[in-house]
Amino acid sequence: MTYKEKENLLKIQNVTATMAIEGMYFNRDFLQKMMQVSRGELTTEEVRQEVIKKYAR
Repeated sequence: MTYKEKENLLKIQNVTATMAIEGMYFNRDFLQKMMQVSRGELTTEEVRQEVIKKYAR
């Protein structure tokens, strides 16, 4: 694991911990998406569009 990957993982862990303190928990699928964004495999816009497709009525 490179330094940048470790740094990104730490940032994701910090966000996850902060959200948990507020009583908001992420599922495994969402955490995987966050990891893909941090690695540059997905963009935030792609994730946003996936969420819209999944939950749109």
